Amino acid sequence: MIEIDGRNLALAKIVSVADGAPVSLASEALARMSASQDSAVATASRRPVYGRSTGVGANKTVTLAEADGADTHGLKLLRSHAVDAGKPLDRRTVRAMMVVRLSQLAAGGSGISPVIAEALAGMINADVIPEVREFGGIGTADLPALAGTALTMLGERQPLHGGAAPSLLEAWPTADALPFISSSALTIAQGVLAHQRLARLLESAMTVAGLSFIAMAGNPEALSPSVAAAADSPAVTTAANTLRSLVAGSGTPARIQDPYCLRTLPQVFGSQLEELDALGGLLERLVVAGNENPLVHGLPAEGTNDVAHHGLFQMTNLARRLDTVNLAIGAACATHLRRIDLLCDPDYTGQHPFLAEDGSGQSGVMMLEYVAAAAVGRIRANAQPASLQTVVLSLGAEEDASFASLAAAQLQSTAHAMETVTAVELVCAVRALRLQGRQAEEFGDAKVRNLLAAAFALSPDMKDRDLRSDVETATELVQQNY
Repeated sequence: MIEIDGRNLALAKIVSVADGAPVSLASEALARMSASQDSAVATASRRPVYGRSTGVGANKTVTLAEADGADTHGLKLLRSHAVDAGKPLDRRTVRAMMVVRLSQLAAGGSGISPVIAEALAGMINADVIPEVREFGGIGTADLPALAGTALTMLGERQPLHGGAAPSLLEAWPTADALPFISSSALTIAQGVLAHQRLARLLESAMTVAGLSFIAMAGNPEALSPSVAAAADSPAVTTAANTLRSLVAGSGTPARIQDPYCLRTLPQVFGSQLEELDALGGLLERLVVAGNENPLVHGLPAEGTNDVAHHGLFQMTNLARRLDTVNLAIGAACATHLRRIDLLCDPDYTGQHPFLAEDGSGQSGVMMLEYVAAAAVGRIRANAQPASLQTVVLSLGAEEDASFASLAAAQLQSTAHAMETVTAVELVCAVRALRLQGRQAEEFGDAKVRNLLAAAFALSPDMKDRDLRSDVETATELVQQNY
């Protein structure tokens, strides 16, 4: 059971909920939301409040009145904002979105009724998953995704994969409509899932690079303590120290100076890990941030209650952080491909070309280079900054957009493709080490021993054959973070 208190929510716990863990709302979170609701009601009684007593977007100057159907305006708002298009997102992503939104509501800045939050928690625990499609958000709040979630809670829209539409709520008050959908919870959730996937993957990729280094008899001077101490970033220093441990005692170096793909391993992995760490810190803040517009603050009992109309919902910083991680990984891909290329080169492994069984013209792992290159093409395309895009919408009421939603989707795609690149390198490195007669137990580092021992489950058959199953097995191994 994951408790949601609106103050702290570890990214790993969001992944747990995405994978099926139930949730509960802390009593202090419910009290905080109740106080926020009281504050919002008190404020709306003395001044206009966007979305509560006015229309939204270009209709922000329209005052809601009972005669204008103010009592049903909230439901109209949800229905009109629920449209999306494209392919449905997967169950894990939508569950992650739901728990992120629940955590944000528990922070107490929306003025929403605690009843709505409790219904959302019940929806998660009942595993009723809204069907959310890929096109709708532009990095200024995921309005369609959350409006569609609300309609699913009301029983107006069928959940993902069909089935009976639930009715978790009988009505949706106008005052609670905008506060529920004013969030980038989907974009944040996609960023969290990509971040956590990459955090595991980059650790595995570093170990795989260590195996390649060993197979090509790299020179560990590039990883020495003196080099690590001279690095321009603590992350590069840490990467150098980790890599030095991975390849310790692996044998006599074959060269005075290695190619960049071996010599610059600390910079390559350090830069990726540094940017990923910065993204993680931002995501940890966003999952408990009250970025709803307007932001409700103060207490009626103290006479400090008010709202602040703002633009925090525009995920500019998140878009930039997501783009930066994409760029760091895209830039590093050249060295991944080069290591795969050199593993196929007899001058670096002492084996036949393409790690073939013999020199009779067999292709060996030749086509794996093409597979990795295709995945790298996807990664490099994803590295084109989404944050450079913009758009003007809603009769000019919104004249800019962060496109963080696109950047998050690109990072998820990058993580998926990067698993393939790392798996291909693992297949090639293990094949080279096997042909060289190396054994897992001869290495001092536990990660190297464990990964190599597990990877020796790959078929020892060196004849030309279909290598798809090898790549699939290797992909499973790199996902497990040995």
